[in-house]
Amino acid sequence: MKKHLCLLLLITVLILQQNSFGQSKLSIENIKSVYLRNSGPIIANEEIKGYFLFYQSDKVDKKTNEYTLQILDENVNKVKEIKFTDSKNILLLESSYNGSDIMFMFYDQDQKLMDYRVYEIDGKQKFNYQYPIESKSMSYITSALSINTEETQNKSLYAIENRGFVTSIPYKDGKNYSFEVSFYQTDKKKQWKYTPDDPERVASPQFLGYSDSVVVFEVLKRTKLLSTKMESWLLGIYLHNGKKAFEFETDREKYNFYPMNVTTLRNNGFMLIGPYYEKDDRVVKDKSLGLGVWVMNNQGKVVNAKYNSWSGDISKHLKIDSRGRVDELGYIYFHRILQTEDGKIFAIGEGYKKVADAVGIGLAVLGGGTNTTKMKITDMVMLQFNDKFDVQSAQIFDKNTNTMSLPGQDIYSAPMLAFMIKYVYNGFDYAFSQTDKTHSTFTVGYTDYVRSKDYKGLTFNAISYYNNNITTDKINLKTSSSSMRIMPAKTGSVMLLEYFKKDKRLDMHLEKLN
Repeated sequence: MKKHLCLLLLITVLILQQNSFGQSKLSIENIKSVYLRNSGPIIANEEIKGYFLFYQSDKVDKKTNEYTLQILDENVNKVKEIKFTDSKNILLLESSYNGSDIMFMFYDQDQKLMDYRVYEIDGKQKFNYQYPIESKSMSYITSALSINTEETQNKSLYAIENRGFVTSIPYKDGKNYSFEVSFYQTDKKKQWKYTPDDPERVASPQFLGYSDSVVVFEVLKRTKLLSTKMESWLLGIYLHNGKKAFEFETDREKYNFYPMNVTTLRNNGFMLIGPYYEKDDRVVKDKSLGLGVWVMNNQGKVVNAKYNSWSGDISKHLKIDSRGRVDELGYIYFHRILQTEDGKIFAIGEGYKKVADAVGIGLAVLGGGTNTTKMKITDMVMLQFNDKFDVQSAQIFDKNTNTMSLPGQDIYSAPMLAFMIKYVYNGFDYAFSQTDKTHSTFTVGYTDYVRSKDYKGLTFNAISYYNNNITTDKINLKTSSSSMRIMPAKTGSVMLLEYFKKDKRLDMHLEKLN
């Protein structure tokens, strides 16, 4: 009898284990059209709960397409499938998930309007926001459509956790180049729009992040479109009403500071990190002095400022060249700042630099008027700070370099080029960062292309922090797919989303890390 009970118990445990893991693989046939960047993970309280997919599933007639929104659980089991028909001229530009809802940003070519549709994670549409495109914003639409490919993006839709979504849309009004910021609430239908009080001749906003009550942008201002002299301003907008919380030039402290992103700290303040310069330096031409860290409150007051110089603090951990760059790495763009439960702060970055472009130089000599440089994306880097924002350690993670050319890159500053690489051309190899509920551990994922005797092809690489130790992992991603997206998954795995254009097939599966 005891043997039978033990056997029954063993079978039950095995069934439960199998059910808990689920199928972990999904294949969808007859995909007419899809951009993998418009699919994504569903994350709540730092845990993977599932995924959403959006694709064209059929062609109804000459003017109408069928579209499908697919909601999956963490094991890629289908939870909900929503199909609807709409004009073939409805174009999905972007999508995002904010912890409670999914927003799809459509452009209706027939009616010339933006259509922001909000869906719950069960696939039910809650409501939508629509507004007609004015002539001053058509240049943005033209630009977005011209680079609407799998390899590029025109990022302007940003998730605000469990509250809504923010958009930043540039426009041209006469000789002025400015922008407008909109917030679309998702728990109820409510929105606001912010436009600058006194538009500058040329103003380019860059989304940095948000705190519990304000959304923060860096605004680069110039007097002329092609001017190499620019000013960095910090703009904070209250999330509850769209009113300006603060706006000031970032040279108000000891140096001229160019912030890259925002992370919320546990004391309800927020932290910014980025390069800093002498106040009279030309950012396009002069080297930065090091990395600055500001801690601010929601009213725009800098409550703490720390400057780690290349030649002093950082050179103790990394080799620095004469241009104020990490040797061989170049400039650093920081993708994410993570604060662990024990108060340690980690900055996850990636290198980039300008290198000579022989073809561009040759065309320039012949009067071609093109760039004489190109961008090289280099290695990953991780800096660790203590609670006083002193650099405690630094580590470079080698990967193969890749190059790309950006229009007008010769006249842009290093911070501006980083934003273009990340938010317009999707040129960095960084994939995602993932932490747990307690923030005691985290994983950083990035891709690489390996050329060795044993293997040639794409790899996924993981940098993990656990129990005060840093470890690395790598898996080969040999594939014949037309495009691939790598997303976070449940602990110990990574999610691969692959599109096979010739076969009109979408494959999705979990890949275990070693």
